Amino acid sequence: MVDSIRAVYEHGLLRPLDPLDLIEGQQVQVTILSEREFTRIALAHMLVKFEPEPDDALEFDEAAFLAEADAETRGKPPASDVIIEERREGT
Repeated sequence: MVDSIRAVYEHGLLRPLDPLDLIEGQQVQVTILSEREFTRIALAHMLVKFEPEPDDALEFDEAAFLAEADAETRGKPPASDVIIEERREGT
């Protein structure tokens, strides 16, 4: 299972902000990304290298693109919120 959740670091502990589908005592590996790093990775996954199709046969499936974008950002704050917060923090 690969899952991504949001958490807050408080009093030396990470407190999940989203429900966890874990069994009591289950060990997991945690990768820590700042909101900025997460946003950059999510956007990088959405980028597509453009290679023109012969005879202008290129078709764009907008519904599939929107579904993929939704899946990549589900449960995460909008990129605009992340940008605004970064500007407040001066990063």
